[in-house]
Amino acid sequence: MEKIIKIEDKELRLSNNVAWTMEYRDQFGKDPLEALMPAMVSIIEAITTIINEAGTDISSAEEISAALEGRVYEILIPMMQMGFVDTAVNVTWAMAKTADDRILPPKQWVRQFDSFPLDIIVPAVGELLFKGFSSSKNLARLKKVGANLKNLQPGSHSTTSSSQDSNED
Repeated sequence: MEKIIKIEDKELRLSNNVAWTMEYRDQFGKDPLEALMPAMVSIIEAITTIINEAGTDISSAEEISAALEGRVYEILIPMMQMGFVDTAVNVTWAMAKTADDRILPPKQWVRQFDSFPLDIIVPAVGELLFKGFSSSKNLARLKKVGANLKNLQPGSHSTTSSSQDSNED
């Protein structure tokens, strides 16, 4: 899947083809999921909060995207507090590079922008990540995953395990 976003007067094409993870690893020397895990926890917590507030069952990635409209700062502020800006830029670069091999190396590429509006970029990248790594079947488990991911955060002393949930397939 590809998505085009507009940053300033430039269109940026992003791809969630799994090759973006290889671009990321080759360029930055580590697995992107390692860098994304804290942000994923924040996003899943925000999504589960929204689902709980709505009191409805959300059954598709499109419904989740719609539910997050207008609430992007609830996700962005905690992510920025965690130092997620570099990761957001790097993931965006890797998705852009996957969509267009002519993309410049990261430092040169990012210099072409006077601003890098995370309120536009993070929802687009998040949607691509979500659609690339989630199946419709697993959307039903989102609430449980959110609770279990909280327990995996540094400083957590809980022994809650999600192995039972992952064996239900």
